[in-house]
Amino acid sequence: MQTSEYRNDNSFVLVNKNVLTGTQECIFGDHADNACPDVSDDQGRGKVIFFDFEQLELVLKRYHRGGLLGRLIKNTYLFNGLQRTRMWQEFHLLAKMRDKGLPVPRPVAARCTRHSAFGYQGELIIERIPNARTLAEILSEESLPDNVWQNIGLIIRRFHENCIDHTDLNACNIMLNTNGQIFLIDFDKCCERKQASKDWRANNLARLKRSLNKWSSRETGFNFQSKNWNMLLSGYQTSRQQLSEGMQGQSKAGRLAS
Repeated sequence: MQTSEYRNDNSFVLVNKNVLTGTQECIFGDHADNACPDVSDDQGRGKVIFFDFEQLELVLKRYHRGGLLGRLIKNTYLFNGLQRTRMWQEFHLLAKMRDKGLPVPRPVAARCTRHSAFGYQGELIIERIPNARTLAEILSEESLPDNVWQNIGLIIRRFHENCIDHTDLNACNIMLNTNGQIFLIDFDKCCERKQASKDWRANNLARLKRSLNKWSSRETGFNFQSKNWNMLLSGYQTSRQQLSEGMQGQSKAGRLAS
């Protein structure tokens, strides 16, 4: 993936040159009329915005804080270098994962805006996954067969084998499209580990299970049972040979154009 960076007044912009030509900061224009609530499992983290740009279906994410601190400081972060900003890190992590053939959205552009000597705000634009819904949305309407749960486990294992730590793995950050392809999304504050230790892997899975249980407890008819989790784990605990075969098949089905 070829990228370019440029500055416009107090804004810094990072662009995927495989998608956009020139600077095209207008891509960060006022799309507020199309704003949709964030599908994050946590509440109060702002909005994602779906919009079209030059025949592309895109998603703009504005970085907002969650939790108690988010009530005090909504969307400003301490600036400690451009490469350490949240949107720069997520953009580059997405690019690296796509180079590995992992099923994630294609990063299109990122913008960091300095509002003071110490603070910044930012946005990230990614390509929208067509004809896809979150795992939470699907389970609110229908149950999934065992093989789909196994494939979800297989996909998570693929990320772990590539040392990708998704620290907020939940039912809203797993997407399935109408072709049965599975994607992971929302890698804010996630990282590539230097080694595939068991601790962070277990934490990812535990985070996902808590999310599914939370949805099940608060929504009547949510289609998640313990047998579903066991199927997910059976897919996750595949042998290395099965994983390699599955990676080849899933990569062919799930890879988007770079």
